[in-house]
This record gives sequence, structure tokens and C-alpha cells, in this order.
Amino acid sequence: MRPRGTTRAKKPILKKEYDRLIAAVYRSLDLQSGTKMKLISAFTLLYLTGCRVSEIVEFCAKDVEQMIAHNEFSLTNRTKTRKSRLISFDSDRVQVEFLKKILPLDGGPLFKRNNSNTPMTASALKFMMNSFIHKILGELYSTHSFRAGYITAAHQLGQSLEHIRQDVGHKDIATTARYAIVTSEEISRGKNLRTW
Repeated sequence: MRPRGTTRAKKPILKKEYDRLIAAVYRSLDLQSGTKMKLISAFTLLYLTGCRVSEIVEFCAKDVEQMIAHNEFSLTNRTKTRKSRLISFDSDRVQVEFLKKILPLDGGPLFKRNNSNTPMTASALKFMMNSFIHKILGELYSTHSFRAGYITAAHQLGQSLEHIRQDVGHKDIATTARYAIVTSEEISRGKNLRTW
């Protein structure tokens, strides 16, 4: 159990935070082109799917090609959830345009280890991403903020918690409910509506 006072509120990564991260990657003079592509690919996949880093780390070109061709992808999960699930994309194919931008030309893994054709470890990819996320958005954000953002956005669009639970592969609906974060903008709007 964590000692009192060591937990911090986390914030979801929604569209505006995603856009800030992508713009910062493109503007960065410190990052090599391979690292830029890994960050853009990882941020995009987490933003579009609500997956965990461990679920995307072994993705390769053929996986992205399948997502583009069929608007869906069957995630055979050998990580935390252990249950396969279907990742679907919007029917108007807006999300597919995001996917086309991350499709690797060489057909290999999206997140290659340096000078090899094997995928990075999930912990290495997570460390790289969190370092960049903290630098751009602050300490209240992490790779898991994409999952919270995905769930929050789906809930704000009126999807039921049960639908979202199945979509992200949670076993317990209470877990999904904890992720459906009320944003600070919604809290401010609510305070402004109150009569004091």
C-alpha cells in the first residue's frame, strides 16, 4: 500500500494534449528521426485505441496495414488482460488517415531497438515516452493518460460504461468508472453554474 500523500491526481490526454505532443515531436531539434517516428507512432496508437504500451510494443507494418484495410484489428493480448479484443476505427475513416502517417516503409516493427529489427521492450518504450510527455505536458501526465483520455472521451460522447469496459478490455466495470475522469474544464463549468 502506498504511504499517504504519495499519490497524485493524473490527467487524461485528450485531443489538445495529443496535438501538443505531436507538434512538440516535430519541432524538437534534440530527437533523431527514428525516435521522432517511434514517439509519433506510439502517441497515435495509444490515442486512437486506448491500448496499453505493452499491447502496442510489438506492432509491425502488417498490423497497421490491417487496421487501414479493415478499419479494425484483433488484439491477441498476451499481456495484462489476457483476453483478445477487437479494436475498431471510425467508419468515416478519419482515424485511418492518422494510421497512414505512421505506417513504416520497411515493413518491420514500429518500435525497433537501435540497430536491430527486433522490437523494444515495453519498459524501454514507456520510459522514452514518459520522459517526453513529462517534459511537454508535465508530471501529471504519463503513457497511461492516453488510456484515461480514451475512456473519458468515450464517456463524454455518451457511450455506456459497459460498452467502454468491453472496448478497453477491463474485467471489472469499477475500473472503467475510475478512468472516466471529469476534466478540469467540466469542473470549472460546473462551479460557474452553481449559485453561491
